[in-house]
Amino acid sequence: MIQLDWVAKPFGAGDIAGDGTKKLLGTSVATPSLLLRETAQNSWDARTDGVVPEYQMRFRRLTGQTVSVLRDNVFAEASPTSGLTAALGADSMEAIEIHDRGTSGLGGPTNNDSQVGQDDSTNYRDFVLTVGAPRGRSLGGGTYGFGKSAAFRASSCGTLVIWTRIQTAPGQFEERFIAAAVTSSFLMDAKRYTGQQWWALRSSDGHPAQVQPVLGDDAHALGEAVFERGFGPTETGTSLLLLAPVYDDGRQAFIAEACTAVPVNLWAKRLADQAERRQMTISVVVDGEPVHIPGAADSRVLAAKEACLEAVRAAQATSENPEPAHSSAADLVTVEEIWCRNPKKLVGHLGLAPCAVPPGDPFKSAENRVTLMRNSAELVVEDREYPNYRNMIGEWVGVFKPVPEMDADFSAAEPPTHDSWNPSALEPAQKRLVNTGLRRIGEEVRTFLAPADAVEAEQPAEAASQLASALGVLARPVSASRKSAGKRRGGKAKDVRARTSKVEVLGYELVPPSEHGDPTIAVTRFTLLARSDGQYVQVTPTLDIGIDGRSSLGDSDEIYISAWQTSEGTRYDYDGIRVRAGETFTADVSYPDGVAIDCSFLGEDA
Repeated sequence: MIQLDWVAKPFGAGDIAGDGTKKLLGTSVATPSLLLRETAQNSWDARTDGVVPEYQMRFRRLTGQTVSVLRDNVFAEASPTSGLTAALGADSMEAIEIHDRGTSGLGGPTNNDSQVGQDDSTNYRDFVLTVGAPRGRSLGGGTYGFGKSAAFRASSCGTLVIWTRIQTAPGQFEERFIAAAVTSSFLMDAKRYTGQQWWALRSSDGHPAQVQPVLGDDAHALGEAVFERGFGPTETGTSLLLLAPVYDDGRQAFIAEACTAVPVNLWAKRLADQAERRQMTISVVVDGEPVHIPGAADSRVLAAKEACLEAVRAAQATSENPEPAHSSAADLVTVEEIWCRNPKKLVGHLGLAPCAVPPGDPFKSAENRVTLMRNSAELVVEDREYPNYRNMIGEWVGVFKPVPEMDADFSAAEPPTHDSWNPSALEPAQKRLVNTGLRRIGEEVRTFLAPADAVEAEQPAEAASQLASALGVLARPVSASRKSAGKRRGGKAKDVRARTSKVEVLGYELVPPSEHGDPTIAVTRFTLLARSDGQYVQVTPTLDIGIDGRSSLGDSDEIYISAWQTSEGTRYDYDGIRVRAGETFTADVSYPDGVAIDCSFLGEDA
């Protein structure tokens, strides 16, 4: 069997050390749920048309011949001080094998400097050779950069073995085999190396950092010797072997969290009787034995989420993209359209349903949340909580999906971890639409939980009401070519300081415009104090725009909380935030330049 060359990348101009590479790819700790979510998203993006993709995470203990092949043929050379060398010195080794089938595999050029056409695959070099890579599939769920980072971080020696099979022409296939590592930089023979390393075939041109994968029969022999799941005659896809996993809380805890992560993050792929284009076969295997993964049959919470998703799909169906008849449970879901009024545009649909959760439901902790997901990928971005909303119906669940035309805007608001929507870095037009969508979701949840005809007259404590006249003078000066928004009516800034038992406004100031900001938007920063004898205070803003500090414009899309700053950092929860009692924090309110604003901050013990 072939023996692979070890190719370590020496430092050159502009190179990043291995530790820096990991930070660049993502700073989150690679927990089991993160590893599963990110690799599954990559697999979903790589799916081929007309085939239900297969994804599996397999927990193994490598022994005997497998360890010998890794030690003698794959990693015959390595840095003597690396964790890999120590791991290979043992008689056995823990590993996680992750594979997908019914996917395109890692195709495209095997070097990093070849020019390719706009529609040509670059999957191989994006995953194996490139430090971070943008999403290659339109409206896909993941990026190879962060998915790769999650896998490297989950290995204590930062090492992956990669086996992929691609279709090069009708009826013709190619197998590729390579190993890669991202470790700390090291010194060898008086020369510094970045920590990025590959085990394959050194390039014939003699370049010290060029490497080519093993191909054909040699790749097949190595893959069959190392991996448990092979390839069928016409199968394509990719297999990863993650060596020496980081089991911080033990192997069983890691496995349990990975199994839980499947229904939490990928439940939409497992709905029974849905169209094949939405399905994904997902499994977890431990020491050769399949593990039961809970589904809708095991959990009323998951069943209610599925009903909400079915109802939202039906609401968004078109003649070009029809939806099959949905279940009777979906008929009980309340579906609300989420609109932006300025500009008038449909943002998405929100499905809400009551959910009586019995004791022992494995996903009881997922109740009373809205699952945010993008339209096309239908991968869970976030399960957003709405704590301390007046709740007159009991347990409930919700699902929100943007309309297809808005999918790209919400996608652009995601960080590399794909676990939230943060519009702060978006262009002004995108930011307004995403901000409005998130705020409207909160408003609809509030109405669903406490309909107007059932709400008592009692209201929570309120601070800083009727600030419009005072804030009119704080608006950025209007140029002579623009109409005046009216003169200030009222006292000085110090006269608007208000106090209640829950929230106190300590002051406010106009935030100077940034160099690249929207010149039509002004931002006022409120400094607030949470006042309560309890541990936490839930703060909910009520914002409006007035003219001359008196007449409401009746359009809240123009004014919103662009950021909260608390002791825990910057937050973007537009419908409210929970802070510690006694804490001083700030709220940045964004609104059109040249108008007065009316702001209230409602406080309740949390």
